[in-house]
Amino acid sequence: MANGRLGRIQWDGLIFGPGSRYHVTTIHGLDDMPDIRAEDSERPGQHGDYTGPDYTGARTIQLGLTLLGETPDDLRELVLALRAATQPQTSPLPLAFLDQDTLIYGKVRRRSIPYDAEHLWSSGTAALEVYCADPFLYGLEERSTSTTAYSRAAGRTYPLLYPRTYGSAGESGRVTAVNAGASPAYPTLRIDGPVANPSIEQVTTGQSLIIDATLQEGEYLLIDTRTRAVLYQGTSPRRSWVRAGSMWPLLKPGSNELAYRGEALPGGSGIPSLLTVTWRDTTL
Repeated sequence: MANGRLGRIQWDGLIFGPGSRYHVTTIHGLDDMPDIRAEDSERPGQHGDYTGPDYTGARTIQLGLTLLGETPDDLRELVLALRAATQPQTSPLPLAFLDQDTLIYGKVRRRSIPYDAEHLWSSGTAALEVYCADPFLYGLEERSTSTTAYSRAAGRTYPLLYPRTYGSAGESGRVTAVNAGASPAYPTLRIDGPVANPSIEQVTTGQSLIIDATLQEGEYLLIDTRTRAVLYQGTSPRRSWVRAGSMWPLLKPGSNELAYRGEALPGGSGIPSLLTVTWRDTTL
């Protein structure tokens, strides 16, 4: 159910909003559309333009805070805690709107905590500016679902006895992923061996990703469809394993069906390969 109140905000261990001593007074940029990066060009000798697809730039979120202490020393502790949580960053951190089911990744680029001698007994103000290179708004819940590969060879039924927890298994190498957002979601794909030449088809859109490689039992491949990183055992780049002409599957808003296929290894143990799809609901 939609919540009209902004509610609590979490950043690097601090909570702003109801129930905290950091009250949120203003927020800008959360529901705004980021600046559009248009691909338009003039029509020579004609009125108007040729218009191409629209893309957004980065998102900037501005937060206004009121700090509520009990004494000047207590207020100083709040200021120091806020300073510590808003240091320059090497990589984005999650900014979570806990009661809005919204998550965004950003860096604090500006921080203002003015000193006001006339009102500095126990309260003060602060302003933060968070730069979000990735403008998408994500759901708080990371969703996951799994399926074994469809193969001509018979195999043992799911679940596998790995020390991991997966979502519900698909049937006959197919699985359904529901993106409840309004924008395409970029899933993370994990392929666990044993399998040869695994392929993942986004049946809903026709996109198909094929890996020209063999994974033995205990080996896995982690694929990030946003960055297009392909990591063997989650660390070693194997981008060259992606077959030429492959398309990176996205999850359109709504229900998406994915098919997972692979070849069983000769003389294998009969353990089936597993595809795990992980994503968040995504909106701009």
